[in-house]
Amino acid sequence: MRADLQEPIRIREEELASALGVSRTPVREALIRLEGTGMVNLRPGRGALLMPVTDRDYAEWLQIREQLEGVATREAALNASRRDVERLREIFAPFLDGSADGTGAAAYSRANVEFHQQIMHLAGNELLRRVWMSFDHVQTSYRRQTIAKLHRSADSLREHLEIIEAIEHRDADRAEALAKGHVRSLANAVKQAHATKN
Repeated sequence: MRADLQEPIRIREEELASALGVSRTPVREALIRLEGTGMVNLRPGRGALLMPVTDRDYAEWLQIREQLEGVATREAALNASRRDVERLREIFAPFLDGSADGTGAAAYSRANVEFHQQIMHLAGNELLRRVWMSFDHVQTSYRRQTIAKLHRSADSLREHLEIIEAIEHRDADRAEALAKGHVRSLANAVKQAHATKN
């Protein structure tokens, strides 16, 4: 997974073709497409490199994600049943005692990913879900554990609960605004942390 990479990894066309049981032509075509997304760097005569997710990639993804999550959460507010809302609340129930910080950080990171997956599911828009998944959001968010590193667990939990409340009341405008604000807060914290590092 790209999210695990710390440095580029060489991809050998022939080995990949052999592992997939196909000729090199479809593998080469797939690599050319992936180069267009920035996931792969093709070097003439020297093969391809699978590129890691950089801080800049992540910051740019958050800009796009703000819009995607806004749309998805608006749709979730219109589509969610009472049972769906209960499931969303169950995701965060273990953290209401404050265990999202400290030793509960990894578990909270998994809960965060599960919540956003559920929102995408409730949106009922397959293309939207595929675009959201295209950045390997699940692995990137969990591996980076950005919320814990930026000490945003308490804010994140409060924001999630507010989003759930808006969905429960079928307040699509508020749900959308809260979802966008949630991602924007994370993006601002990432920018601040990056500025502090440099």
